[in-house]
Amino acid sequence: MNNFSVLEKQVKELKLKIRKDRLKYDELFKVGIEVEGCLLDDKAVPVNAADLIEELSGSSFFERTGCMIDYEYGSCQFEFKTPPLTFRNLSKINELYEEFIIENLNIALGKVFKNRNVIPVFLGANPSPYVLNDSIVTNNERYIKLFKWQSTFSDIEFEGKRIRPSHVAAAIQGFHFHLQSRNPVHAVQMFNHILNLIPSSILLGASSKLFAGTIFSYHEPRIYLYDRSEQQDSGFPAIPRYLDNMEDYIEYIKSRKPDTATDYFQLEKERHDDIRIRLNSEFYRVETRIISVQPTPKSLMAMIEFFIGYLYHVISGKSSIKDLLRPLSTIREERVFSIQNGFGGKSHINLKDSLTIQLDYAKKGLSELGIRPEFIYILEKRLDNKMAPSVYVGNLWNKYFNGHIDQTISEIILEVWQRTKNNNPIF
Repeated sequence: MNNFSVLEKQVKELKLKIRKDRLKYDELFKVGIEVEGCLLDDKAVPVNAADLIEELSGSSFFERTGCMIDYEYGSCQFEFKTPPLTFRNLSKINELYEEFIIENLNIALGKVFKNRNVIPVFLGANPSPYVLNDSIVTNNERYIKLFKWQSTFSDIEFEGKRIRPSHVAAAIQGFHFHLQSRNPVHAVQMFNHILNLIPSSILLGASSKLFAGTIFSYHEPRIYLYDRSEQQDSGFPAIPRYLDNMEDYIEYIKSRKPDTATDYFQLEKERHDDIRIRLNSEFYRVETRIISVQPTPKSLMAMIEFFIGYLYHVISGKSSIKDLLRPLSTIREERVFSIQNGFGGKSHINLKDSLTIQLDYAKKGLSELGIRPEFIYILEKRLDNKMAPSVYVGNLWNKYFNGHIDQTISEIILEVWQRTKNNNPIF
Protein backbone atom coordinates (compact mmCIF):
# COMPACT_ATOMS: atom_id res chain seq x y z
CA MET A 1 0.00 0.00 0.00
CA ASN A 2 1.50 3.38 -1.02
CA ASN A 3 1.60 6.44 1.23
CA PHE A 4 -1.41 8.06 -0.44
CA SER A 5 -3.54 4.95 0.12
CA VAL A 6 -2.44 4.77 3.77
CA LEU A 7 -3.39 8.42 4.29
CA GLU A 8 -6.80 8.01 2.62
CA LYS A 9 -7.55 4.93 4.72
CA GLN A 10 -6.63 6.75 7.94
CA VAL A 11 -8.70 9.80 7.02
CA LYS A 12 -11.74 7.63 6.32
CA GLU A 13 -11.33 5.81 9.64
CA LEU A 14 -10.89 9.07 11.56
CA LYS A 15 -14.04 10.57 10.06
CA LEU A 16 -16.03 7.47 11.02
CA LYS A 17 -14.65 7.67 14.56
CA ILE A 18 -15.55 11.35 14.83
CA ARG A 19 -19.15 10.71 13.84
CA LYS A 20 -19.36 7.97 16.48
CA ASP A 21 -17.76 10.17 19.16
CA ARG A 22 -19.88 13.30 18.75
CA LEU A 23 -21.80 12.61 21.96
CA LYS A 24 -18.80 11.54 24.04
CA TYR A 25 -18.48 13.25 27.41
CA ASP A 26 -14.84 12.93 28.41
CA GLU A 27 -13.39 14.61 31.48
CA LEU A 28 -13.03 18.32 30.77
CA PHE A 29 -9.72 20.19 30.51
CA LYS A 30 -7.33 17.51 31.71
CA VAL A 31 -4.02 19.28 31.20
CA GLY A 32 -0.58 18.00 30.27
CA ILE A 33 2.41 20.32 30.02
CA GLU A 34 5.70 20.23 28.13
CA VAL A 35 8.41 22.60 29.33
CA GLU A 36 11.63 23.09 27.38
CA GLY A 37 14.84 24.39 28.92
CA CYS A 38 18.51 24.62 28.04
CA LEU A 39 21.85 24.42 29.85
CA LEU A 40 24.63 27.02 29.83
CA ASP A 41 27.72 27.32 31.98
CA ASP A 42 28.84 30.47 33.76
CA LYS A 43 30.77 31.53 30.65
CA ALA A 44 27.58 31.41 28.55
CA VAL A 45 28.72 28.26 26.72
CA PRO A 46 26.05 25.64 25.84
CA VAL A 47 26.36 22.40 27.82
CA ASN A 48 25.31 19.00 26.46
CA ALA A 49 22.24 17.85 28.42
CA ALA A 50 22.58 14.10 27.72
CA ASP A 51 24.25 13.15 31.02
CA LEU A 52 21.76 15.24 32.99
CA ILE A 53 18.82 13.60 31.20
CA GLU A 54 20.24 10.15 31.93
CA GLU A 55 20.73 11.03 35.60
CA LEU A 56 17.21 12.40 35.95
CA SER A 57 15.62 9.49 34.07
CA GLY A 58 16.66 7.16 36.87
CA SER A 59 15.04 9.30 39.56
CA SER A 60 12.18 7.82 41.58
CA PHE A 61 10.37 11.14 41.05
CA PHE A 62 9.57 10.24 37.44
CA GLU A 63 8.39 6.73 38.27
CA ARG A 64 6.22 8.03 41.11
CA THR A 65 4.62 10.93 39.23
CA GLY A 66 4.44 9.65 35.65
CA CYS A 67 6.40 12.70 34.48
CA MET A 68 9.13 12.37 31.84
CA ILE A 69 12.42 14.00 30.94
CA ASP A 70 13.51 13.84 27.31
CA TYR A 71 15.92 15.07 24.65
CA GLU A 72 15.19 17.99 22.34
CA TYR A 73 16.49 19.23 18.97
CA GLY A 74 19.43 21.04 20.55
CA SER A 75 22.00 18.95 22.40
CA CYS A 76 21.96 21.52 25.23
CA GLN A 77 18.17 21.30 25.56
CA PHE A 78 15.85 19.10 27.62
CA GLU A 79 12.10 18.71 27.93
CA PHE A 80 10.05 18.09 31.08
CA LYS A 81 6.61 16.56 30.54
CA THR A 82 3.71 15.73 32.84
CA PRO A 83 0.95 13.17 32.26
CA PRO A 84 -2.60 14.51 31.82
CA LEU A 85 -3.74 15.89 35.18
CA THR A 86 -6.96 17.43 36.47
CA PHE A 87 -7.26 21.17 35.97
CA ARG A 88 -9.09 21.52 39.29
CA ASN A 89 -5.89 21.62 41.30
CA LEU A 90 -3.30 23.60 39.37
CA SER A 91 -1.51 24.31 42.64
CA LYS A 92 -0.60 20.61 42.71
CA ILE A 93 0.85 20.84 39.19
CA ASN A 94 2.76 23.92 40.34
CA GLU A 95 4.12 21.95 43.31
CA LEU A 96 5.01 19.03 41.02
CA TYR A 97 7.02 21.31 38.76
CA GLU A 98 8.66 22.95 41.80
CA GLU A 99 9.65 19.50 43.07
CA PHE A 100 11.24 18.72 39.71
CA ILE A 101 13.25 21.95 39.75
CA ILE A 102 14.37 22.08 43.39
CA GLU A 103 14.59 18.45 44.47
CA ASN A 104 15.60 16.86 41.18
CA LEU A 105 17.02 19.21 38.55
CA ASN A 106 19.03 21.36 40.96
CA ILE A 107 20.49 18.34 42.79
CA ALA A 108 21.21 16.40 39.58
CA LEU A 109 23.20 19.36 38.21
CA GLY A 110 25.58 19.11 41.16
CA LYS A 111 26.01 15.37 40.67
CA VAL A 112 26.58 15.44 36.92
CA PHE A 113 28.64 18.62 36.59
CA LYS A 114 30.91 18.50 39.63
CA ASN A 115 33.62 20.74 38.21
CA ARG A 116 31.50 23.12 36.14
CA ASN A 117 28.91 25.71 37.13
CA VAL A 118 25.96 24.78 34.91
CA ILE A 119 22.77 26.86 34.91
CA PRO A 120 19.36 25.79 33.54
CA VAL A 121 17.74 28.53 31.48
CA PHE A 122 13.96 28.72 31.15
CA LEU A 123 13.67 31.48 28.56
CA GLY A 124 12.18 31.42 25.07
CA ALA A 125 15.59 31.84 23.46
CA ASN A 126 19.06 30.58 24.25
CA PRO A 127 21.11 33.66 25.23
CA SER A 128 24.48 32.08 24.36
CA PRO A 129 26.47 33.67 21.52
CA TYR A 130 27.85 30.18 20.78
CA VAL A 131 24.58 28.35 20.16
CA LEU A 132 24.23 28.88 16.39
CA ASN A 133 26.38 26.08 14.97
CA ASP A 134 25.90 22.68 13.34
CA SER A 135 27.32 20.71 16.27
CA ILE A 136 24.53 21.85 18.59
CA VAL A 137 21.96 19.48 16.99
CA THR A 138 21.14 16.29 18.93
CA ASN A 139 22.32 13.08 17.24
CA ASN A 140 18.87 11.63 16.68
CA GLU A 141 17.43 10.38 13.37
CA ARG A 142 14.37 12.65 13.49
CA TYR A 143 16.40 15.74 14.37
CA ILE A 144 19.10 15.00 11.79
CA LYS A 145 16.40 14.69 9.09
CA LEU A 146 14.95 18.04 10.16
CA PHE A 147 18.42 19.60 10.19
CA LYS A 148 19.18 18.39 6.64
CA TRP A 149 15.78 19.57 5.37
CA GLN A 150 16.17 23.04 6.89
CA SER A 151 19.76 23.29 5.64
CA THR A 152 18.37 23.73 2.12
CA PHE A 153 16.60 26.99 3.08
CA SER A 154 18.02 30.47 2.63
CA ASP A 155 19.43 32.28 5.65
CA ILE A 156 17.07 34.39 7.75
CA GLU A 157 18.08 38.05 7.80
CA PHE A 158 17.01 39.64 11.06
CA GLU A 159 18.11 43.04 12.37
CA GLY A 160 21.55 42.86 10.77
CA LYS A 161 22.12 39.18 11.60
CA ARG A 162 22.13 36.21 9.24
CA ILE A 163 20.75 33.09 10.91
CA ARG A 164 20.62 29.63 9.38
CA PRO A 165 17.14 28.07 9.63
CA SER A 166 18.65 24.73 10.72
CA HIS A 167 20.06 26.40 13.86
CA VAL A 168 16.87 28.05 15.11
CA ALA A 169 15.09 25.12 16.81
CA ALA A 170 18.22 24.35 18.85
CA ALA A 171 18.17 27.89 20.24
CA ILE A 172 14.52 28.38 21.25
CA GLN A 173 12.39 26.93 24.04
CA GLY A 174 8.62 26.74 24.24
CA PHE A 175 5.86 25.91 26.70
CA HIS A 176 3.30 23.56 25.17
CA PHE A 177 0.17 22.41 26.94
CA HIS A 178 -2.62 20.04 25.98
CA LEU A 179 -6.22 20.54 27.06
CA GLN A 180 -8.62 17.63 26.80
CA SER A 181 -12.01 18.38 25.28
CA ARG A 182 -15.36 16.68 25.86
CA ASN A 183 -15.64 15.37 22.30
CA PRO A 184 -14.77 16.34 18.70
CA VAL A 185 -17.41 19.08 18.59
CA HIS A 186 -16.06 20.67 21.76
CA ALA A 187 -12.46 20.34 20.50
CA VAL A 188 -13.33 22.39 17.42
CA GLN A 189 -14.93 25.08 19.61
CA MET A 190 -11.79 25.18 21.75
CA PHE A 191 -9.56 25.44 18.68
CA ASN A 192 -11.55 28.36 17.25
CA HIS A 193 -11.59 30.33 20.50
CA ILE A 194 -7.90 29.71 21.27
CA LEU A 195 -7.06 31.37 17.96
CA ASN A 196 -8.43 34.58 19.50
CA LEU A 197 -6.01 34.29 22.45
CA ILE A 198 -2.84 34.04 20.36
CA PRO A 199 -1.91 37.78 20.26
CA SER A 200 -2.59 38.13 24.00
CA SER A 201 -0.48 35.07 24.79
CA ILE A 202 2.45 36.53 22.86
CA LEU A 203 2.09 39.92 24.51
CA LEU A 204 2.06 38.52 28.07
CA GLY A 205 4.31 35.49 27.59
CA ALA A 206 7.18 36.73 25.42
CA SER A 207 10.57 35.75 26.85
CA SER A 208 13.06 35.59 23.98
CA LYS A 209 14.39 39.11 23.43
CA LEU A 210 17.96 37.95 24.24
CA PHE A 211 18.81 35.50 21.46
CA ALA A 212 22.27 34.09 20.66
CA GLY A 213 24.18 36.90 22.36
CA THR A 214 22.10 39.75 20.94
CA ILE A 215 19.27 41.84 22.32
CA PHE A 216 16.74 42.29 19.53
CA SER A 217 14.16 45.05 19.26
CA TYR A 218 11.32 42.57 18.64
CA HIS A 219 9.17 41.69 21.63
CA GLU A 220 9.27 37.96 20.77
CA PRO A 221 12.03 37.00 18.29
CA ARG A 222 11.47 33.28 18.96
CA ILE A 223 8.22 33.14 16.98
CA TYR A 224 9.48 35.34 14.15
CA LEU A 225 12.53 33.11 13.65
CA TYR A 226 10.67 29.83 14.11
CA ASP A 227 8.06 30.77 11.51
CA ARG A 228 10.79 31.46 8.98
CA SER A 229 12.88 28.42 9.81
CA GLU A 230 9.89 26.08 9.41
CA GLN A 231 8.37 27.84 6.39
CA GLN A 232 4.95 26.20 5.71
CA ASP A 233 5.12 24.06 8.85
CA SER A 234 4.84 26.73 11.53
CA GLY A 235 2.80 29.78 12.42
CA PHE A 236 -0.85 30.74 12.50
CA PRO A 237 -2.92 27.85 11.08
CA ALA A 238 -3.29 28.33 7.32
CA ILE A 239 -7.06 27.98 7.38
CA PRO A 240 -9.29 30.25 5.26
CA ARG A 241 -12.08 30.37 7.86
CA TYR A 242 -12.97 29.05 11.30
CA LEU A 243 -13.51 25.31 11.51
CA ASP A 244 -17.11 24.14 11.21
CA ASN A 245 -16.30 20.62 12.34
CA MET A 246 -13.45 18.18 12.92
CA GLU A 247 -13.63 17.00 9.33
CA ASP A 248 -12.48 20.50 8.30
CA TYR A 249 -9.37 20.09 10.44
CA ILE A 250 -8.58 16.64 9.05
CA GLU A 251 -8.86 17.97 5.50
CA TYR A 252 -6.57 20.87 6.44
CA ILE A 253 -3.90 18.49 7.75
CA LYS A 254 -4.35 16.19 4.76
CA SER A 255 -3.89 19.10 2.34
CA ARG A 256 -0.42 19.97 3.63
CA LYS A 257 2.58 18.91 1.60
CA PRO A 258 4.60 16.42 3.70
CA ASP A 259 8.26 16.92 4.54
CA THR A 260 9.07 13.37 5.61
CA ALA A 261 5.63 12.20 6.79
CA THR A 262 4.07 9.05 5.32
CA ASP A 263 0.71 8.98 7.14
CA TYR A 264 -1.87 11.26 8.79
CA PHE A 265 -0.42 11.14 12.30
CA GLN A 266 3.04 12.02 11.05
CA LEU A 267 1.52 14.89 9.05
CA GLU A 268 -0.28 16.03 12.20
CA LYS A 269 2.99 15.98 14.16
CA GLU A 270 4.87 17.74 11.35
CA ARG A 271 2.55 20.72 11.54
CA HIS A 272 4.04 23.05 14.16
CA ASP A 273 1.13 25.48 14.09
CA ASP A 274 0.41 27.80 17.02
CA ILE A 275 -2.44 25.42 17.86
CA ARG A 276 -3.18 21.92 16.70
CA ILE A 277 -5.74 19.21 17.42
CA ARG A 278 -4.24 15.85 18.33
CA LEU A 279 -6.18 12.81 17.12
CA ASN A 280 -3.54 10.23 18.02
CA SER A 281 -5.37 8.80 21.05
CA GLU A 282 -8.90 7.97 22.18
CA PHE A 283 -9.25 11.55 23.44
CA TYR A 284 -9.59 14.85 21.58
CA ARG A 285 -6.84 17.16 22.80
CA VAL A 286 -6.06 20.70 21.71
CA GLU A 287 -2.39 21.62 21.96
CA THR A 288 -1.24 25.23 22.36
CA ARG A 289 2.32 25.84 21.13
CA ILE A 290 2.54 29.62 20.83
CA ILE A 291 3.85 30.47 24.31
CA SER A 292 7.53 30.77 25.14
CA VAL A 293 8.72 28.86 28.19
CA GLN A 294 8.28 30.97 31.32
CA PRO A 295 11.02 31.38 33.96
CA THR A 296 8.78 30.25 36.85
CA PRO A 297 6.21 27.49 37.47
CA LYS A 298 3.62 29.99 38.72
CA SER A 299 3.75 31.85 35.40
CA LEU A 300 3.02 28.63 33.52
CA MET A 301 0.02 27.99 35.77
CA ALA A 302 -1.20 31.55 35.15
CA MET A 303 -1.30 30.87 31.42
CA ILE A 304 -3.23 27.65 31.96
CA GLU A 305 -5.76 29.40 34.23
CA PHE A 306 -6.18 32.09 31.57
CA PHE A 307 -6.97 29.59 28.83
CA ILE A 308 -9.20 27.27 30.86
CA GLY A 309 -11.26 30.07 32.40
CA TYR A 310 -11.69 31.93 29.12
CA LEU A 311 -12.62 28.83 27.14
CA TYR A 312 -15.17 27.67 29.67
CA HIS A 313 -16.87 31.06 29.88
CA VAL A 314 -17.12 31.76 26.15
CA ILE A 315 -18.00 28.23 25.03
CA SER A 316 -20.74 27.96 27.66
CA GLY A 317 -22.39 30.98 26.03
CA LYS A 318 -22.36 33.17 29.15
CA SER A 319 -20.42 36.01 27.56
CA SER A 320 -22.21 39.32 27.08
CA ILE A 321 -20.44 39.74 23.72
CA LYS A 322 -22.06 37.44 21.18
CA ASP A 323 -19.54 37.54 18.32
CA LEU A 324 -16.33 36.53 20.07
CA LEU A 325 -14.73 34.93 17.03
CA ARG A 326 -13.04 37.92 15.45
CA PRO A 327 -11.99 37.90 11.77
CA LEU A 328 -8.95 35.68 11.23
CA SER A 329 -7.29 38.48 9.26
CA THR A 330 -7.52 40.71 12.35
CA ILE A 331 -5.96 38.05 14.58
CA ARG A 332 -3.14 37.47 12.10
CA GLU A 333 -2.44 41.21 12.07
CA GLU A 334 -2.47 41.37 15.88
CA ARG A 335 -0.14 38.37 16.05
CA VAL A 336 2.45 40.14 13.90
CA PHE A 337 2.02 43.34 15.91
CA SER A 338 2.54 41.52 19.24
CA ILE A 339 5.69 39.77 18.01
CA GLN A 340 7.23 42.99 16.75
CA ASN A 341 6.06 45.65 19.18
CA GLY A 342 4.82 44.12 22.41
CA PHE A 343 3.56 46.80 24.79
CA GLY A 344 5.49 49.59 23.07
CA GLY A 345 3.91 49.85 19.65
CA LYS A 346 1.58 52.61 18.49
CA SER A 347 -1.08 51.52 16.05
CA HIS A 348 -4.79 51.31 15.42
CA ILE A 349 -4.53 47.93 17.16
CA ASN A 350 -5.51 48.17 20.84
CA LEU A 351 -4.58 44.86 22.42
CA LYS A 352 -4.93 46.15 25.97
CA ASP A 353 -8.70 46.57 25.74
CA SER A 354 -9.31 43.11 24.27
CA LEU A 355 -6.87 41.52 26.72
CA THR A 356 -8.59 43.19 29.67
CA ILE A 357 -11.88 41.65 28.53
CA GLN A 358 -10.27 38.25 27.98
CA LEU A 359 -8.75 38.22 31.47
CA ASP A 360 -12.11 39.23 32.95
CA TYR A 361 -13.84 36.39 31.08
CA ALA A 362 -11.15 33.98 32.27
CA LYS A 363 -11.78 34.88 35.91
CA LYS A 364 -15.54 34.51 35.38
CA GLY A 365 -15.00 31.11 33.78
CA LEU A 366 -12.85 29.92 36.67
CA SER A 367 -15.56 31.05 39.09
CA GLU A 368 -18.22 29.22 37.05
CA LEU A 369 -16.07 26.09 37.31
CA GLY A 370 -15.89 26.52 41.07
CA ILE A 371 -12.17 27.32 41.03
CA ARG A 372 -10.54 30.03 43.11
CA PRO A 373 -7.98 31.76 40.85
CA GLU A 374 -4.47 31.41 42.26
CA PHE A 375 -2.17 32.50 39.46
CA ILE A 376 -3.96 34.68 36.89
CA TYR A 377 -3.10 37.81 38.91
CA ILE A 378 0.41 37.45 37.41
CA LEU A 379 -0.96 38.18 33.94
CA GLU A 380 -3.11 41.06 35.20
CA LYS A 381 -0.06 42.66 36.79
CA ARG A 382 1.96 42.13 33.61
CA LEU A 383 -0.72 43.96 31.66
CA ASP A 384 -0.91 46.82 34.19
CA ASN A 385 2.90 47.17 34.35
CA LYS A 386 3.46 46.53 30.62
CA MET A 387 5.85 43.82 31.70
CA ALA A 388 6.68 40.40 30.25
CA PRO A 389 9.81 38.26 30.76
CA SER A 390 11.08 39.62 27.44
CA VAL A 391 10.95 43.19 28.79
CA TYR A 392 12.49 42.07 32.09
CA VAL A 393 15.44 40.40 30.35
CA GLY A 394 15.96 43.51 28.22
CA ASN A 395 16.10 45.58 31.40
CA LEU A 396 18.65 43.16 32.90
CA TRP A 397 20.81 43.56 29.80
CA ASN A 398 20.80 47.33 30.23
CA LYS A 399 21.60 46.90 33.92
CA TYR A 400 24.51 44.46 33.57
CA PHE A 401 26.07 45.10 30.16
CA ASN A 402 29.67 46.23 30.56
CA GLY A 403 31.02 45.52 27.08
CA HIS A 404 31.61 41.82 27.82
CA ILE A 405 28.78 39.77 26.33
CA ASP A 406 29.66 36.46 28.03
CA GLN A 407 29.85 38.03 31.48
CA THR A 408 26.62 39.96 30.95
CA ILE A 409 24.74 36.83 29.88
CA SER A 410 26.15 34.91 32.84
CA GLU A 411 24.81 37.51 35.27
CA ILE A 412 21.41 37.57 33.55
CA ILE A 413 20.89 33.81 33.55
CA LEU A 414 22.00 33.55 37.19
CA GLU A 415 19.41 36.15 38.21
CA VAL A 416 16.68 34.43 36.18
CA TRP A 417 17.65 31.04 37.66
CA GLN A 418 17.25 32.45 41.18
CA ARG A 419 13.73 33.51 40.25
CA THR A 420 13.07 30.03 38.86
CA LYS A 421 14.28 28.28 42.02
CA ASN A 422 12.27 30.63 44.24
CA ASN A 423 9.23 30.48 41.93
CA ASN A 424 9.20 34.27 41.99
CA PRO A 425 7.19 35.31 38.91
CA ILE A 426 8.03 38.27 36.73
CA PHE A 427 5.46 41.06 36.59
